[in-house]
Amino acid sequence: MLVNISREYNISRVLLSCLGLWPIQSKFAKRFLPSFCFIVDISFVPLEILTLYKHGHDGQMIFECLYQMVVTAIFLVKLLNQLLNYNKIQQLYETMETHWNIFTSDFEVQILKRYSHVAHQFTIFYSVMIYILAVMFITIPSLGPMLLDVLLPLNKSRPKNIATFTDYGVDQDEYFVPIFLYTSLMIVVGITILVATDTMHVSCTVHACGLFQIIGYEVENIISIARMGEQVNNIQRTKTGYERFTEKQIYQEYILCLKKHQLALEYVKVLNDTYKYVGISFTLLIGATFTLIGVRIVYVLDQIGELIKFAFIIMGAMLHLIIVCYTGQKLMNESENIFHRAYSAEWYNFSPRLKSLLVIFCHKSLVPAKVTAGNLFPLSMQVFATVVRTSGSYFTTLLSLKA
Repeated sequence: MLVNISREYNISRVLLSCLGLWPIQSKFAKRFLPSFCFIVDISFVPLEILTLYKHGHDGQMIFECLYQMVVTAIFLVKLLNQLLNYNKIQQLYETMETHWNIFTSDFEVQILKRYSHVAHQFTIFYSVMIYILAVMFITIPSLGPMLLDVLLPLNKSRPKNIATFTDYGVDQDEYFVPIFLYTSLMIVVGITILVATDTMHVSCTVHACGLFQIIGYEVENIISIARMGEQVNNIQRTKTGYERFTEKQIYQEYILCLKKHQLALEYVKVLNDTYKYVGISFTLLIGATFTLIGVRIVYVLDQIGELIKFAFIIMGAMLHLIIVCYTGQKLMNESENIFHRAYSAEWYNFSPRLKSLLVIFCHKSLVPAKVTAGNLFPLSMQVFATVVRTSGSYFTTLLSLKA
């Protein structure tokens, strides 16, 4: 039973349960809900292909269909990654639960709770922001003209638009309500997939950061902790006896830290194996989204409504990208920081035996733990800057050609 995980990451658990992706659910929910979500989102792809075929002569519509297909692909990739790696993800949650049962000192629990609180606050912020952007993206093109007809009426009704352009082969005004409901359902399901998987991924990454924070502190302060234990126990020894006892205790503490560090590294390995393929797919698809929307914006620079719609997509994609890259960077920094904290210990007073153990610790922490995109490159702020810079270059080039 994932008692601690369910308590600390309750919002992500609820979101994943709505998709049938939480391990502790009925078999019916785990089979029906993912199938329903997959069918709803993939049903949009044939419609876009048909629209692309019908409007292949119109460059504006080509890029409109392409960016919509790319965004839909992001939803489907996230969902399929959860389904294909279901056992690994369950192992990841069980490992997190085990950590809560291993790191049980007051300081360790305090750090784990602090990082889980950070993940909780992020989940609230990210969920609210993405759903607000999605609601505005859906309602402004469709319901905005209806509201304006009431507030600022014209001689004729303003045309009502659907957030996504798709040729359904029927009169859009006549079948506006069912088309609007279907489009809204497809977007809401896709956004829920995005939010649920992203928030839990970030929570897992932040949990790893907490583990490395605990280990780094204990490595740097082992001598202080050992001496504090001496004072608490009121052990009276000669200078030689004190040194022997302290060295033995420090050696045992370092061995314990090495074991904890190995647990953290194994956890990050499972985390990376779970998300590495979706990481590379996500990076490429986000880059393609920025590029295609940049091209699409070139066609509608004189249409404020369309620019606002695309601004919502860019803001959501930007938020998505920066969060994943920042947490990956934070993980690298925390794991790499262990090397510096180990070096900050009083190693110059150690015996050769302790120094050799410290060398092992420094060697294991010299290469930072990381979450990668297909084992090709780590997700970091450098990746974020590269994607944004490249997309901006394409946008600027296309904008100058349009001018």
